[in-house]
Amino acid sequence: MCRFGTFILAPSVLCAYVAYQQQVISALPQTGANTVSAAVLEQVTVTRDAHGVPYIDADSMADVYFAMGYLHAQDRLWQLELQRRLSAGTLSEVFGKESVNYDVWVRTLGLYEVAEQSKAYLSEQALASLQSYTAGINDFLRGQPTLPVEFTLLGITPAPWRVEDSLAWMKMFSLSMSGNLEEEIQRSVALKTLPKSLFAEFFGSELAPSESLDDGQVASLSGLHHTIKQLETDYKIGGKHIGSNAWVVSAEKSASGSAILANDPHLGLQIPSLWYAVSQQLPDSQLQGMSLVGLPVIVFGQNNHIAWGGTNMEADLQDLVMEEIHPEDPTLYRYQQQWLPFTERTEYIKVKSDFPSLLKPTYRDVELKIKETLTGPVISKAGLPQAVSLRWTALQEKDTTYEGFFHINHAENWQQFKQAADKIASPSLNLFYADKQDNIGFTGAGNIPVRERGTGILPAKRGVEGDVWQGFIPKDEMPSEFNPPRGYIINANNRNVASSYPYHISSSFADPARAERIEQLLNTQSLDLDYIKQMQMDVKDLTVSKLKTVMETVVAEDLWQQEALDHLKAWQGNAHSDSIAATVFYTWARQIYRVLLNDELIPAWNEKAATRQLLGLRGRVSYDQLAELLAQNSPLCDDTNTIETESCEEVLLSALDRTLILNSKLQGDEIDNWQWGKFQTTRYDHMPFGKVKHLNKVFSREVATGGATNTVNVAAGFYEKDNGFIQNYGAGFRQVIDMGGRYQFMNSTGQSGQLASAHYDDMITLFAQGQYVSFESPKEASRKLTLTPNQGQE
Repeated sequence: MCRFGTFILAPSVLCAYVAYQQQVISALPQTGANTVSAAVLEQVTVTRDAHGVPYIDADSMADVYFAMGYLHAQDRLWQLELQRRLSAGTLSEVFGKESVNYDVWVRTLGLYEVAEQSKAYLSEQALASLQSYTAGINDFLRGQPTLPVEFTLLGITPAPWRVEDSLAWMKMFSLSMSGNLEEEIQRSVALKTLPKSLFAEFFGSELAPSESLDDGQVASLSGLHHTIKQLETDYKIGGKHIGSNAWVVSAEKSASGSAILANDPHLGLQIPSLWYAVSQQLPDSQLQGMSLVGLPVIVFGQNNHIAWGGTNMEADLQDLVMEEIHPEDPTLYRYQQQWLPFTERTEYIKVKSDFPSLLKPTYRDVELKIKETLTGPVISKAGLPQAVSLRWTALQEKDTTYEGFFHINHAENWQQFKQAADKIASPSLNLFYADKQDNIGFTGAGNIPVRERGTGILPAKRGVEGDVWQGFIPKDEMPSEFNPPRGYIINANNRNVASSYPYHISSSFADPARAERIEQLLNTQSLDLDYIKQMQMDVKDLTVSKLKTVMETVVAEDLWQQEALDHLKAWQGNAHSDSIAATVFYTWARQIYRVLLNDELIPAWNEKAATRQLLGLRGRVSYDQLAELLAQNSPLCDDTNTIETESCEEVLLSALDRTLILNSKLQGDEIDNWQWGKFQTTRYDHMPFGKVKHLNKVFSREVATGGATNTVNVAAGFYEKDNGFIQNYGAGFRQVIDMGGRYQFMNSTGQSGQLASAHYDDMITLFAQGQYVSFESPKEASRKLTLTPNQGQE
């Protein structure tokens, strides 16, 4: 975990914090002012509704995109700054030595280098949209606003925004959606450490690796894996629970007689949210939906003709490549039948001194020498006999992903939508579609590798062709569906193609339970918008039944155990926040995993980085697999640390005892007080102050919640000893769109990143309750911002 104590104790910081009330209030944006700008072409008005959602009214798209930049800077300036530093690998300049590993990792990837390259492949219109957006951010900064309190606490000021900042953030967002690298490292460590039989329990007996990394590389990549996991923890970049739900319903199944689209993307939860709701009004058209802070376009939403949403396809877009280094010249690696020199670049990472800086030595810049092959950067440590490089779709020079989203915003029909989706390179998405003519569809988007050999589940050696990839799945063969006879299309990160599909997409599709539950609900009644909203809040867990049945076989040894079992036996699998049985099941299941598997997964050599990864494998065993192991009295039930031979019945009882004791420490001995919402909390961490004692209480927010990892209303995260289950992954927003004219949504936190704003957290409770608001232009004129062109401009 990042430690920010180096600046928190500084007297200047404490003084600034004491005076923060005045600071945060003065930093609030002027939402009812008249601002003269040399960059705006015609007058632009921005009216905000009761939740701070802006409605832009302009005469040109150039002015719309300018206003988007201005608004993002008004409401989310600290978020823009942090995202830029994450993408550029400059966190250490602000947070000191604790962030060096992050910066080394991101600099090694070279996101800005490829962002600058991909800029050359944008059309004039797409590039102009980014330039207008950039001008809007910088115009706001030129007005010398009072900066958000984060800048004061950290003693920094923002630099002017650049087009490359937006493109690099898209790369970082793609990194967040691509978890294959982490999985390959984890599999490699498991392959080196676990017996074949246990390896097969986690990854399947069909996995027959022909190559493996040496011990040095496993150790090197284990350290990198730890950095990647900490990036997830501290900055919500990546994670196995990144996903989404989306479905479209035909007019025939809709109560309104129009097609309906529903979508709720699942990312790391934070405050402010990654998403920013906005309406863009032109004289002859309108766009509404959710933008990503850092980009001017609507990512998911609707225009006058179509609506769109999306889910993570979970495609395998990253491969580790084992490079053969010349035995006599370490500057060369084998490519095809020749030895090629590594390309090298040098990066310098500035590191902030520890507090107090006047008494502490100044850190030298970290000099980072990065090697690259023709297909990607070397990500393993130098000096080892075997180098490992990364092949990743987002590191292509010709990346037109932004171009794709730009054209989706202006698509008028299925054909134009598909053509725009084909421009997306990374991440890989299932893009959902509905239009005013009541057509529905989905299409795959992104460059999905066709491998020379294998499926990318473990590191690969280069073949005679040199590259481990032969190309990408042809766009006309990508998964796609249009107006199916069943009248709906669903995806919840589950497998999106039939077994006969000729290309490999992924070995890491999500459990189909969410998709199956959505399908159950779609087949129950006539579908209106209110029912669709209820579906998005559904917490029925289809994955629990087999394990629940095994749990119910336990013969209670005391009244406490019997009371827990009685609650469980009456449970129907709904993880409502007021459910006691849900608490019994999920806390007991957690202990079963630990009692059953911990002794098998902690390696004898006890290398910490490897141990963390191996213990993480527990999450790969589904409830059904766990139930099968227990029902068959698997040898895994025997604790290898004791001389006795334990049975699976003993595992269940031991786990139940631990559960009751731990639960009582959190909520007392009375099981009737064990409602699930008391044991599971949704946490919206501020970055970075969510990890800083005392400041986290000021900047972060929490709310009791229901749901579970495999419910439609997803709740995924981790367990904290003193607080129970902490949900830090889930829906970042929800939207439901009836093509007959109703568009309702809710952001997860609020529109503003300004701490003193009424819209910093005004959506959190509403979101937890399953409430929605509509895109309806407010009539109240007192909150109107006007951007006026400078008439004196030559």
